[in-house]
Amino acid sequence: MRLFTGISVPGTYHQKLQEVVDTWKNHFKSRLSWTKKGNYHLTLKFLGEVDEDRLPHIKAALNRINFHPAWLKGGQAGYFAGRNGIRVLWLGLAGETDAINSWAEDIEDEFYKLGFSKENKPFHPHLTLARVKRFCAEDPWSEFREYVSGLEWPEFKVQRINLWQSKLTPHGPVYQLVHSVEA
Repeated sequence: MRLFTGISVPGTYHQKLQEVVDTWKNHFKSRLSWTKKGNYHLTLKFLGEVDEDRLPHIKAALNRINFHPAWLKGGQAGYFAGRNGIRVLWLGLAGETDAINSWAEDIEDEFYKLGFSKENKPFHPHLTLARVKRFCAEDPWSEFREYVSGLEWPEFKVQRINLWQSKLTPHGPVYQLVHSVEA
């Protein structure tokens, strides 16, 4: 099973982000793989391929996370870059991010006890908008970031951490809820 933990975002985000994709998808020469409507989420920890017999231990570890509801909202847009240019376009999340960072740290610690490796990069709460498959430097990267950053995003209350299975298909990943922990 391919698993990850994360936080759902409200339907208004899925709708608004789809409008962003519809507005911008034809403005890039780069080959982009846009996140599909319904798949937007905040990943807290990607576990990767896991034997199904480990699932009870993973659920138990997630149940041990001590968290309280927190408020988030869309913030500044940006991108992660690599040696060959931009790799990921994202919408950062603002609000009670200290709480989210703490949850991510606790999840790292709990899953490390189960033998999962710790992330070597700092946690940055964001929603992935697109992955760049082929980068073209002349594209309107700055304009896109300014446009998305200038949008008004509603605040939403996070009350649940989810464990999802990600099934890869030729049409993109399909997520299935496996377990959920309420605040």
